[in-house]
Amino acid sequence: MRGTIKRGFALLGLAGLTLSASLLGTPVTAHAELPAKPPAAGIVSHKTELSAGVRKLMKGSGAQAEAKALETYWTPERMRAARPVERTLTKSQAEKAARSAGTVATGAAGSVAPAKVAKVPATRAAASSGIEAQVSQPGLSSNHPAARTNGKVFFSHAGDNYVCSASIVNSEGKSLVWTAGHCLTGDQQWSYNVAFVPAYKNGSAPWGVWYARELTTTSAWFYDNEAWAYDVGAMTMDLNPNVNASIANYLGAQGIKWNQGAKYKAAAFGYPQASPFNGQYLYRANDTTTDYGDGTIYMYSGMTGGSSGGPWFRSFNGKWGYVNGHNDFIYREAPLYMFSPYYGNQVRELYNAVRYETVNLTTATPKISGTAKVGNLLTANPGTWKPAPVDLSYQWKVGGKAVSGATASTFTVPASANGKSTKGKTITVTVRGSKTGYLSASKTSKATKKVKAGTLAGVTPTIAGIGTVGQILTATTGTWAPAPVTLSYQWYRNGKKIKNAKSLTYTLVKADKGKKITIKVTGKKTGYTTLTKTSKKTGKVKAA
Repeated sequence: MRGTIKRGFALLGLAGLTLSASLLGTPVTAHAELPAKPPAAGIVSHKTELSAGVRKLMKGSGAQAEAKALETYWTPERMRAARPVERTLTKSQAEKAARSAGTVATGAAGSVAPAKVAKVPATRAAASSGIEAQVSQPGLSSNHPAARTNGKVFFSHAGDNYVCSASIVNSEGKSLVWTAGHCLTGDQQWSYNVAFVPAYKNGSAPWGVWYARELTTTSAWFYDNEAWAYDVGAMTMDLNPNVNASIANYLGAQGIKWNQGAKYKAAAFGYPQASPFNGQYLYRANDTTTDYGDGTIYMYSGMTGGSSGGPWFRSFNGKWGYVNGHNDFIYREAPLYMFSPYYGNQVRELYNAVRYETVNLTTATPKISGTAKVGNLLTANPGTWKPAPVDLSYQWKVGGKAVSGATASTFTVPASANGKSTKGKTITVTVRGSKTGYLSASKTSKATKKVKAGTLAGVTPTIAGIGTVGQILTATTGTWAPAPVTLSYQWYRNGKKIKNAKSLTYTLVKADKGKKITIKVTGKKTGYTTLTKTSKKTGKVKAA
């Protein structure tokens, strides 16, 4: 029978770490990177690290190599063996925890809606577990929204491997996973080797292993692990090595609410691992929450350690809802009741601190130097992209359409592109940046002025031969550029055209006697202004 909970003598927290040493080791900055103690309302963040043992698994360097090493480290066997974090408090410790919890500041109600994906990607083939689903499991397939947005957090802390639960939450950065603060930090030490596995099931990772790039919690929890009302945490996720998309854009994300009524119908999810569960399957519990009066709320649950950080959905429709609490701790005297921080201003401040965090590159808008004229060379200046080094590629466009093969940082303006004249059109260049572990990004320059016709370079022709009637004169045109240039010829007698004299050679006739001969060479090329060059006059033609 359910009833009002009275504070018992002891607390079975899903937080607090009693750990043994192992070959994993502890990164130095996991406990050395301590900021000056900020106000309780603040937040504390930490860039995650890999242990020396995991780094030995890296092939190459960079974010993608780190992510692949972490994926290699978290084998199905190691994931199954990871332990839930637990601590049992004495009566005096429980009373101290109650005093430490205090109350949570509240303000205007806020919420962020879930983010659905237009097309669900295909899952990886999962190995059969050989274990029948238990009746208390929701029995969701791995591509069900509530399954693929829930998952397990695997992490190392002070030399051992642990596990929690978490959910993907919508944000502008599309890279946010929400959990309990004690899954990310304890005793002012940060967890490391942190990975999130959506829709985990008995060692399988149908959506892959995602590397947490940054961990964030409230400063109140970081400095006081008995401030249960502030035990909230967020992870900013890097890209999965096999997916060029942020986690929320790839799988969807649940919404989140704060400063709502403390009483609501909750659908809680998590991966309980402490007896009688084994942590290999997703479970769900439903109940109406109750305000405990100390900055925490509770619900009838039955989940155990390992479910820490698993979401309590408000307004859940069977697929999507709003995270408005999470599995956090249990009192020993009432183990079927799960507690959560009340989501007040502390959640609003934490969410606002991380909502824009993403794995996007810092980009720059490219600029084009040079004159947009047929035959001229244009150069793209990509600007500074971060974090360096970033691999850059280029695509030039004429009239808004990509020019095949124009993928260098320079571009010689052609007379035609895509089967059409470039004259009168504008040119842009799109620079695409890519870096392992980050989302690829593209930036396009401003358009140039309209393309002008090119200018041909021609040589004044010369005439060779004997100036006597019956002799042959030959014209030399020299080199015209840019090649090829189509040349035509016209011979003149004292400045007047000679009929049918349109080749490089001309045989002098009686009408030429006493006259001076010239030749005009005209060069034409598509996209260029026509150019004509005239030779010097010969001497007067003599009689034969």
